[in-house]
Amino acid sequence: MNRSISLPEETFHSKPHISICYFEANDFSDELIISKASQAFSAIESFDINLNGCEKWKNGTFVLKIKQDQFIQKLQKGISPIFKGVIQTPHLTIARNISKSSLEYFSIDDFDYTGSFHCKTILLLKKNGNEPYQILHQIPLTRKEY
Repeated sequence: MNRSISLPEETFHSKPHISICYFEANDFSDELIISKASQAFSAIESFDINLNGCEKWKNGTFVLKIKQDQFIQKLQKGISPIFKGVIQTPHLTIARNISKSSLEYFSIDDFDYTGSFHCKTILLLKKNGNEPYQILHQIPLTRKEY
């Protein structure tokens, strides 16, 4: 993508992640967030994530679309009563803060991707102001028996 358009420097330092929940944590300590999220995800088995194309968003974000299946819904259902911030459209962010002119310039046909991968871990990410996301905690999912 960076060969097609110039991407912001922050894109190269961001952690690849799928957004399923976003919330303001001013009322929560890191320890409480880790404890509550670990408890919510304790019975979740590892699962496959299915990617289904891509989108350009008007805010300058380019994402791969995630098929919102029973596994993603189970994750969101587990966390939403605790933190009240479910993302309605789960997505895998590829690049953010792309300029409007660059966003209009490139064709998503070059990046239209479908496929899947196995998810074995939930990462809790923390963002302070304009700093890049940092990994707050890693929650291993229980192993799915085949």
